[in-house]
Amino acid sequence: MGSQLFKKGVDKLQPPTKSFFEFELNNIDGQKTQLSQFKGKKAYICVNVACSCGLTSSNYSELVELYKSYSEQGLEILGFPCNQFMGQESKPEPEIKEFVLSKYGVSFPLFQKIEVNGQNTHELYRYLRLNSSLKVSSNEAKEVPWNFGKFLLNSQGQIVKFYDPDVKPKEMKQEIEKLLNQ
Repeated sequence: MGSQLFKKGVDKLQPPTKSFFEFELNNIDGQKTQLSQFKGKKAYICVNVACSCGLTSSNYSELVELYKSYSEQGLEILGFPCNQFMGQESKPEPEIKEFVLSKYGVSFPLFQKIEVNGQNTHELYRYLRLNSSLKVSSNEAKEVPWNFGKFLLNSQGQIVKFYDPDVKPKEMKQEIEKLLNQ
């Protein structure tokens, strides 16, 4: 059904009417969370996290390291388990939470699973995709590739850069420091 919306890897999306801080999502414990509660930071990473892909270990370790190093200077990381990568996130949220807490010591906010591609793309990911380098035209965007695709945003919630999954979080350090020093 969702494949009807795709044409050569391009997804037609209705442009979001909200800004980044106006979105409300459920955190991984199921509680409603306004992204406005994170307003006031200098830099944000929105990452489509995973539990069981090959990129998991190094990405989580480096994200945790970045968070420990820069959270007091104004970095916020928001993790979104994604529900569309070959069934990798078929686990329930409590299991995902336990995995990332016990194995990697993740302390940045995690949210409930959301769709990042296709006809049920969550409106936050519409915003991220249509306001990043994934944008093709005013209402088209490429799919978010695999797990650990990362969006770097500035203090106004504008996307500074999209990083492919194979880009390690440490490789984002220079851009993060630039935002933190503005």
